[in-house]
Amino acid sequence: MAQGNTKLKLTKKARVTKKQTNLRAAAPLIIKPKRAAAKQSFNLKKSVGALIGTEKLIAGRVGHLEIIKGSRRQIEKQEKEAAKKAAAKAAKKQ
Repeated sequence: MAQGNTKLKLTKKARVTKKQTNLRAAAPLIIKPKRAAAKQSFNLKKSVGALIGTEKLIAGRVGHLEIIKGSRRQIEKQEKEAAKKAAAKAAKKQ
């Protein structure tokens, strides 16, 4: 037999805590600019890509703007196809 009194009651934990979902250390750090010019440049971060895209679109439709139509690879591919066609025509003539 067991000697001494048996513990019939379970002891409760001292305090129930919840896991915090949004810790301050894990939150993203946002640095806000103070000057007006800095605020404007902060808002207009990646606006150049849209401008280049629209200029390429217009150049592709109009055809005489200073921007080259398509990327370098597309232009090289078109040049190779033109060279193949010219070689095929030259072979037919002979």
